[in-house]
Amino acid sequence: MFRAILIAVLSVALIGTGVFAYNEHQEKEALAVSHENNYQKAFHQLAFHLDHMQDELGASLATNGLSNMTGSMAEVWRISSLAHSDMGDLPMGLVPINKTEEYLSNVADFTHDVAIRDRADEPLTDDEYEQLETFYDQAGEISSDLRGVQANVLSDDIRWSDIESELVANTDPGEGTAIDGIQQIDEKAKGFSENNWNDDTASGFPDDAEERLANVVEDKELFDEEEAVERAREFLNMPDDVNGEVHQLGDGIPYEGYKVYLEDPDGESNYAVEMTARGGLPTWVMQDRPITETNISLNEASEIAAEFLDERGFDDVELVDSKQYDSIGTFQFVPTANDARLYPDAIIMKVALDDGDVVGYKGTDYLANHRERHDLEPELELEEALDEVHENLEIREEHLAVIENQNGEEVLTYELYGTMNDDTYQLFINANDGMEEDVKRMQGAEPVYDAM
Repeated sequence: MFRAILIAVLSVALIGTGVFAYNEHQEKEALAVSHENNYQKAFHQLAFHLDHMQDELGASLATNGLSNMTGSMAEVWRISSLAHSDMGDLPMGLVPINKTEEYLSNVADFTHDVAIRDRADEPLTDDEYEQLETFYDQAGEISSDLRGVQANVLSDDIRWSDIESELVANTDPGEGTAIDGIQQIDEKAKGFSENNWNDDTASGFPDDAEERLANVVEDKELFDEEEAVERAREFLNMPDDVNGEVHQLGDGIPYEGYKVYLEDPDGESNYAVEMTARGGLPTWVMQDRPITETNISLNEASEIAAEFLDERGFDDVELVDSKQYDSIGTFQFVPTANDARLYPDAIIMKVALDDGDVVGYKGTDYLANHRERHDLEPELELEEALDEVHENLEIREEHLAVIENQNGEEVLTYELYGTMNDDTYQLFINANDGMEEDVKRMQGAEPVYDAM
């Protein structure tokens, strides 16, 4: 009798375990299918949105009406943001595709700026129209290449969850795979970024900054070539026996200046330093060498950049942005006054993430614009500025900031960071009249919060 009861109990337990395991398996299968469906949806939407974006860019080139242009620009801005979001939904966390994201962000920034301004007073310039044509051509190339990847995915019945597993296992995807195709698209986008109209890390400077710098240094002491080499060594903290070579800056610069090449004490590529001849103010530094390894974190690199500036007397600057491009950390510092960030005076720094060397410095804007500001008291309270913000945007951080608006005028603003639909936005609301001066969708994670 006891044996029969024991067999019955064990049978029920066995059946129960089997049912439980079956349900677990079914739930995992359903979750995996849902996961894969979400990946497939994001990928095919990305292809669709890029096609649509090119169509709208083409339509904006053809339109002649102000209202139609506004509609097209706003639509491109919306679609580029959607495409950016689609990329974030793909399992690409282990494969950097930041150049493609950077391209989409630049398209969004450009079209947003054109859409919100009054073009009856400020029509599209020839340069802007040419930039629009360039974006249209580039969107066509990316869209075409992505369609090729999409065709392979469909014909070979490729599962994105399998790709994710390969990436986690660090397996080389090999040529001709979906990941290889997307990496090639990102490599092409890297070429696009070299001509980006709004790349704040580019080596070129606005003409007006150089004109302002010419005014700043016109009464300063004139350095000769030997003193310029000495000044360059001092700025980079190099020994006196480091060899230097000097060239005069070209005629296109509105001030006298030198370009000094210094030998790297470690035997790597030479450093190039540009400086004003009057005052010996270094405006730009670069060491162009291969950087393939990443041995230090972005946060460690930001501390190196901050220490570099502090040792050279820039003790009033604050880190406001940091990004990683391959194995280089790029950082934006701005001075502050009365708790307001002075963005027109920004300094850009680049640090190699292999050994922590400073490989880039751009100080022209600081040297040209930094001065005492007297109008840093806002007329609006922060709460009044927040009334101008979209109701779905959750504000997480705010500052006072001076920026240059689209008319090239300095304005005092409330700088707001907010999130909406898993995206982070940076807004500038005029602190005197409540006008929305600028809105930017932040690229990727926001390392600025970690580094500050």
